[in-house]
Amino acid sequence: MASTDVGHMSPALQEYFKSESATAAQERSAVNELEEGADLDLGDLDITTAQISLAGVEDQLEHFANHEVLKAILDQGCDPKEYGQQYETKLRQAELESIQDYITESDNLVELHEQISSCDNILATMEDMLGKFQADLGNISTEIRALQEQSQTMSIKLKNRKGTEQKLSQFIESVAIPPALIEGVLQTEVDDTFHEHLLNLHRKLNFLEKNEAAQNSAAYKDVAPELEKLRVKAISKCRDYLMQRIYALRKPKTNIQILQQNVLLKYKYLVTFLRLHGGEVFTEVRVAYIDTLSRVLSSHFRAYLAAIERLKEDLASQTDVIGSADVAPTGMMALFQRAATGGQDRQDAFVLGDRASMLHHLDQPAIIPHVAESEHKKFSFELLFRSVNKLLMDTATSEYLFCSDFFQEAAVFHELFAPTLQVVESALAATLQETWDILCLLLMIRINYHHQLIMNKRRIPCLDDYLDRINLTLWPRFKALFDLQLSSIKHYNIATFVPDVKVHYIVHRYAQLTSSLLSLNADYQDGQLDHNLDRMRYACMDLLMQLPRTFKTKKLGTIFLINNFNHVAMVLREAQTRMQQAPPPPGSSSPQKAPGLGTTGDATRKEFEDQLMTCTSMYVEEQLLSQFGTLIGFVKRAEAAQKHKGGQPEGVPLPGYGPNEAAPVLQEFESKWQPCIDTLHKDTLKDFKNSPAGREVLKAAMTQLLLYYTRLLELLRRSGGDGVALARDAVTVQSIMYEIKRYNRT
Repeated sequence: MASTDVGHMSPALQEYFKSESATAAQERSAVNELEEGADLDLGDLDITTAQISLAGVEDQLEHFANHEVLKAILDQGCDPKEYGQQYETKLRQAELESIQDYITESDNLVELHEQISSCDNILATMEDMLGKFQADLGNISTEIRALQEQSQTMSIKLKNRKGTEQKLSQFIESVAIPPALIEGVLQTEVDDTFHEHLLNLHRKLNFLEKNEAAQNSAAYKDVAPELEKLRVKAISKCRDYLMQRIYALRKPKTNIQILQQNVLLKYKYLVTFLRLHGGEVFTEVRVAYIDTLSRVLSSHFRAYLAAIERLKEDLASQTDVIGSADVAPTGMMALFQRAATGGQDRQDAFVLGDRASMLHHLDQPAIIPHVAESEHKKFSFELLFRSVNKLLMDTATSEYLFCSDFFQEAAVFHELFAPTLQVVESALAATLQETWDILCLLLMIRINYHHQLIMNKRRIPCLDDYLDRINLTLWPRFKALFDLQLSSIKHYNIATFVPDVKVHYIVHRYAQLTSSLLSLNADYQDGQLDHNLDRMRYACMDLLMQLPRTFKTKKLGTIFLINNFNHVAMVLREAQTRMQQAPPPPGSSSPQKAPGLGTTGDATRKEFEDQLMTCTSMYVEEQLLSQFGTLIGFVKRAEAAQKHKGGQPEGVPLPGYGPNEAAPVLQEFESKWQPCIDTLHKDTLKDFKNSPAGREVLKAAMTQLLLYYTRLLELLRRSGGDGVALARDAVTVQSIMYEIKRYNRT
């Protein structure tokens, strides 16, 4: 290194480089000596002295015997000692070269050392700077935390101030009385603007009433008297306005619903304000409305009931019972009865007709009395009942919804509507005592049931109790009239019966009443009514079993039973056909609904049809015996003998009933079968007077005759060749059938 460069160094560095230079000089001197003494004579150096231990040499030789390097040395044929000395020389040469390289690079190392020292100094300076910077950052972090704490404190203070300001402004707004409010309450008419002022006044009164802190404030003491004056004035104006509108409802021909919807409901908040801030005045308004509407509605319904009473048409009287004798009025009584029915024959009290069709039109408008009177219309009582209840339900629905919305309590409706319901129920109770139409009562029961469904569908419960009371009123009256009909059958005086084979008037009325009641019960399946109909059926059957005893002959009694059983069965079948074709009333159908007349109707019809079949068989058998006794007797005795012997073998004549015995029977039949059939036809039509029952009986007689004759021919065919020949020569079945069809056409 140049001396000029050393002069600029620090003393420590100069000492360091001096020591390094001295060390390098010593190393160079040693190297020179080594190079000069490279030919040093070591003499006869013996490396195999006793001081060297050869222990384990054999093991190492065995271990390295297969080593590739050792093999290469041995393969060259060199002496290992010489080979080792060669390597020793090479190693020493390499060491000297390494020392020489170190000496050559010593200047660079010194320079590197200086650079490292310089870097250490720079890094130390940077370390000092970073330390100061870290200290500054710590101070800044402390200041930031302090600022954050101050910011949080200020935020809390701001929030508290805003909350205080909001509460204070709310308090001031709730307590302060602006001039506009005073002017609006005192001078403004009741309209939408007054409504807004009333809402504002309500908020102030409600705030001061519920806020105890506000009541203890000085501001409250200042504004309380003024608020009280405004409250009194507002209550007075609300009362005057509402009372005027309520009194307007008392005027004749006032449309109550329009006034309620367009005027009262528009300002229903007036009632709310009175209920909240003027309890006594609210009660006064409430009582006035209840008193007004109760009088108006009750008077309207009283007038309506009186008007429709003049439209009532009585279809049954107290004498219209099943067991009462049919006595035609004569003289002045007939004239009065004809005048009472408008010059027309009165409809049978037990025939339903199309009266049940009104169950499909329950939503029709109510009857307008003056229009009906101008058209000279009359209505059965169930139609008037439907009309009254229709009007009552519509009025009650409208009034109930209004009271719930306007007064916000349903009790107002029940108080004001109670007199109206009392008027309707009293009129109904009085009319029911004079009602003897049992079909009318059952129709009213069905109407009441459907009205309950209608009110449930509307979700209006206000008439539930009324409709239940009506139901409890109608059923006992219906039961009383039903028991009256049943009692008239049971207490019928058989001694008054004049033997006649035609349909008895009791049976005729029973068939009509039963079919009507079953038709009205088919869609409802009322078990109690089914039970009562069974009781009436038993009574009618019992009477029918007693009346034939009054006839002189059994044949006449049988004809009487056939006519009556056939009439009842025919009426029930016709009613069942009508019911199957007619749709059920709305709301009455159910998955368990039986078709036609229901289970009770089917059982009743089947019993009469079974009795009809039994009596028809008895009559047919008697008639056939009178005309074809020989043939019938022979067939019956032959079949009995055949059954007694356990059957007839094919081709073997039955003893006593073979072809020889059957030939006279066939000859007699062939000689008179046509005249006998004609006689049978005439006698049957004479007995039954060409009635539908007679035609059915004649058909059954012809069919039975054909069966007897067919059985006789079958008996002959099983008797062998003679029997087959005899059957082949007999009258053919086709001939008899042709003759029967000819009579059936006539």
